[in-house]
Amino acid sequence: MAHAAHASHDHADHLADENNKFYTFVNLALFMAVVTGLELVAVYLPFHLALIWTIIVFLSVIKFAGVCTWFMHLIYDKALLTVLFLSGIIIAIPTSIALLYLFENSDVDAKKIKHGVAAHAPAAETHQSHP
Repeated sequence: MAHAAHASHDHADHLADENNKFYTFVNLALFMAVVTGLELVAVYLPFHLALIWTIIVFLSVIKFAGVCTWFMHLIYDKALLTVLFLSGIIIAIPTSIALLYLFENSDVDAKKIKHGVAAHAPAAETHQSHP
């Protein structure tokens, strides 16, 4: 008799844990929806472009960390696995910033583009064959 009472108590504890996990996932999904809404609003704010990019990247990192730790169940694994998985975004952010600076066009001479670089280059000789 005591065994049956103990088994039903374990089952109730298991159901309570599952309900807590379910509500945690629902709350996290709602939080992600709010963060996504903030990202959309940030695009239309009348701020400097660098500030908008900073806000969007920061919010994206928060969403990435939430998805990795909770939805991919890394929260239940060892901390080393979570750190290894999140290290990808730690490497990706400076790389993306470096690429943005590498491909920005503020250092390009607009006059050369407007008039064409070929206009300043010496004319190429044309070779015609005579029959």
